[in-house]
Amino acid sequence: MLTWPTHLLTEYFTAVNAADDEASAIANAVERATEMVEAEVGAVVREGKVSGAYGFGAVVPEAGLLAVAAGEFLLEVFELGELYAVASPLGGENADALIVCRADEPFAPEERQMLQGMAQVLGLALRSIRVLVAERHLRAEKERQATTAQTRQRLVESLLTIQRAISARRPLPEILDAVTGGAAELLDGATVSLLLAEGGPDRRLSVASTCGGADGRPLHESAARAAMSGGTVLIRSDGNGTVIAAPVRVTGEMAGSLVAHLLGGADQHTEERDQLAAFAQQVSLALTDARTVEAVREAHHDAITGLPNRALFLKILNRVLASRNTETDPTSVLFIDLDRFKTVNDSLGHEAGDQLLALVARRLRGCVRASDTTARLGGDEFAAVLHDSPAGAAKIVGERIIASIKEPFRVAGREIFIGASIGIATSRDSVERSEALLHNADLAMYRAKKEGPGRVLLYEPYMQSEALDHLSLRGDLQRALREGEFRLQYQPLIRLGDLAPTGVEALIRWHSPTRGFVSPVDFIPIAEEFGLIVDIGQWALETSAKQVARWRRDFPDLGLNVNVSGHQLMHPRFADTVLRALAIAGLPSSAVTLELTESVLMSEPDLGKAALHVLRGLGVQLSIDDFGTGYSSLAYLRELPVDELKIDRAFIARAELTGEDLALVRTIVELAQILGLRTVAEGIENANQLAALRRLGCAYGQGYHLCRPTDPDDVPSRLASTQIFTHPRT
Repeated sequence: MLTWPTHLLTEYFTAVNAADDEASAIANAVERATEMVEAEVGAVVREGKVSGAYGFGAVVPEAGLLAVAAGEFLLEVFELGELYAVASPLGGENADALIVCRADEPFAPEERQMLQGMAQVLGLALRSIRVLVAERHLRAEKERQATTAQTRQRLVESLLTIQRAISARRPLPEILDAVTGGAAELLDGATVSLLLAEGGPDRRLSVASTCGGADGRPLHESAARAAMSGGTVLIRSDGNGTVIAAPVRVTGEMAGSLVAHLLGGADQHTEERDQLAAFAQQVSLALTDARTVEAVREAHHDAITGLPNRALFLKILNRVLASRNTETDPTSVLFIDLDRFKTVNDSLGHEAGDQLLALVARRLRGCVRASDTTARLGGDEFAAVLHDSPAGAAKIVGERIIASIKEPFRVAGREIFIGASIGIATSRDSVERSEALLHNADLAMYRAKKEGPGRVLLYEPYMQSEALDHLSLRGDLQRALREGEFRLQYQPLIRLGDLAPTGVEALIRWHSPTRGFVSPVDFIPIAEEFGLIVDIGQWALETSAKQVARWRRDFPDLGLNVNVSGHQLMHPRFADTVLRALAIAGLPSSAVTLELTESVLMSEPDLGKAALHVLRGLGVQLSIDDFGTGYSSLAYLRELPVDELKIDRAFIARAELTGEDLALVRTIVELAQILGLRTVAEGIENANQLAALRRLGCAYGQGYHLCRPTDPDDVPSRLASTQIFTHPRT
């Protein structure tokens, strides 16, 4: 078996990572890699170009090197003849590679493996250098972001206004004009036009709305068709400035484009591109909503429940507000959202779901007076108008509804238990519009749901700013993912018997340029709500897998724990993405443990169990995080293909554990032993807790007393030193 002196590998890693620029890093890597395998020549192919050529002399066979990067195994070199070649990927999306070639013999598998590791180190170093270069511009970027803060706030407010108009079913031309007008105003007077495709074989484009000047149809049509064809936002320069075109979809099909013409070069308008895309999304929502409205235009009542639909409800509410003195005869609106309805619909079918909705409607009518109005707004959302009802009286009605919905329903021959969350808004002045009142009740309901199911909350003005911040945070998360603002820290998992580290848990961190440090507790739920968690989770898995694969060269038995969201678990291609991430990193599946909470598994038990079996088939291990705080169904737990239980920190949070605390932990440990599962205690904060857990037979632990979450650069020294674990700091 081939071996190489450790100091040569160390010199290689040091030289590559110490380089100040990409050219130096490539030159150092090529020269040392070529010499270490006693090759004649070497080079790097990056982004379709040859860099750092070594040993070729004046004639560099660029075409041949590109062919080697694409899979060829031989290279013809001037004066050297035909050489054996090997290309080792640098990682990332492109076919970038470190190439070395020699004349005497092919490369052995051990040499190829070492070169692959060296190439990955080079790839990481090159990406790090680009990050450092970007950070040099951070100060200027922060200043730019400070000047655009007001613009972003205007964007959020404009989008929220349009969303209200869509929810209120305002006339479609009015909404489209609001979109083009809002976009033109935000883009400092740019010409903004909406072009929609007509029916027929030629799909002719026509201008549905325009603002800010002449529509410039020939220019707009070319850009609009290009954006529709590519399915993504287009930005390009022309003789008079920059054209941005964002595609518009209706129920997944291309329907047109929102096009803006601005002054200046294309490189100056990255933020404007994102802003126009946000407005295009509002057009898609409005057109989709209009298509639905057209289908039910003549209907005023919901076919399933017999209740008034949204349009009729708003008409009734408008009449009530216009006919009453809000100071002496206040009107309250209840926005009611069912809890756990989706589970019933998915598990028992849509027919059972419709039956349940009809039963809910009957109970709602029984909780209000005959003079009040109840309606189904859509999906599992209902509303009620309470005449002559101040906030206090409305809250009593809301609590009555909550209690009624909690009672079991008889559906499809079985008892079904659901719940509800309710928001209440009370009219404050005589000119208040029905859309605004319903919107405020919706905001209160969202807040109630956020605080926990089965709650009733009254609208407060702060909820409006909270909603704006919520929408703004979504945009910041999208930018954070795109701009690479997320980072990972790692907290070791310690074997309590000898206090040796056996693995690390990857913990995501976000330091926003505008918000500062944002806790995962705050941004993960938003990422889940808006569907960003799948991409964020995939980034975390791929990044941590590559990192741990590198550490395993010095710590061969090191494992990786990664948290998985329910949205990731239920994604139809999650198993494929896990397999792909591990393959790219070169990390064996047996070294990876995916952590899921009890609530995730119990929210969709059948789907969750099926997904776990698929993952188990890949060879990864599975862990139930925060065990003991959720459902803790022993019957269900026995059926799950899991390997590990993580005891929630709530059970060991006290500095001095009580007898009851110890009894609960002992029960979980013994249960895990019976089921053949390992146990990990979270949140070990002092020596007393550590000693107690060791006595109870808990196998593994995490916590500040053992080791705090650590930046990647510091992890190897923590893993190599047993001193910090045998004498942890308090």
